[in-house]
Parts: sequence; C-alpha cells; structure tokens
Amino acid sequence: MQQIIYNLAFSPKIRVIDISDTNSGSDVVAEALYKLIKISGAIEVLNLANSGVAQFFKVDFYKALGENKTLQYLNINGT
Repeated sequence: MQQIIYNLAFSPKIRVIDISDTNSGSDVVAEALYKLIKISGAIEVLNLANSGVAQFFKVDFYKALGENKTLQYLNINGT
C-alpha cells in the first residue's frame, strides 16, 4: 500500500484517493500519505475512514495539510 500511495503523488490527474476500510494502518503508510499531501497538487478527496492509519500521523502530516491548497475533503473517521 505504501508504494502505491507514494507513486500516486506524482500523478497530476488523480483527484480522489479512497483507502477506507482497508486496515492499512502503519507508520510507513502514514509516511506515504504525508508525502502524498506534501507533493501532490491535485488531490481533492482523501478518504481514510476505518483504515487505522491516523494513529500513525506525525505533526508534519498535519502541517502539510495546512499548507495543501487542493484538498477539499478529508475523512479519518473511525481511525
């Protein structure tokens, strides 16, 4: 999952990423999502509901969220 998420950051056409209900919570997936938010200039929807990844987010992830200009919807319910 980590490598897929990281590679999606370089696709300018990807607008929606939904990894909800995947049970993919780990520190490497959280790091890949951080890089995705930091690098991508296209992501509008990020659905992480019930993925278990939010518990692994560090301060840098939340800073990247604050700097992101395109993200319109973020769901981390149940994580």
